[in-house]
Amino acid sequence: MGITKQELEAERFVHRGMRYLRETFPTETKAMDDGVLKNRLINDCEFVMAYGFETERDVMGLVDLLWRLPEDFKANPDYGWVEEILSDKEMDASLKTEALQNAYALFAAVAESGKGENDGTEL
Repeated sequence: MGITKQELEAERFVHRGMRYLRETFPTETKAMDDGVLKNRLINDCEFVMAYGFETERDVMGLVDLLWRLPEDFKANPDYGWVEEILSDKEMDASLKTEALQNAYALFAAVAESGKGENDGTEL
């Protein structure tokens, strides 16, 4: 019995995703062999798809965002905004993606601005 067209497309998607992650996150993926990276990508895709993301573009857009967050973001209360946005039943995938990207940009900007605040020059 041969491979189905759907299975072939899924395999191509996984390989494109793995290549993208290796190119975009070289430090994070350096120590991962292909099997580990493939499993993490599949797990991330399943997580994303559970929230209604279906197209390759939507799925990989959100997987990209997940890779920018700490691995423990699901258990970290500072990242509760991720679950809040993903769980919003009023938003479709594109609105969720936009809201997540905006929230991440704001979160990253606040985190970056806070780095220099405690430099010992306080009165």
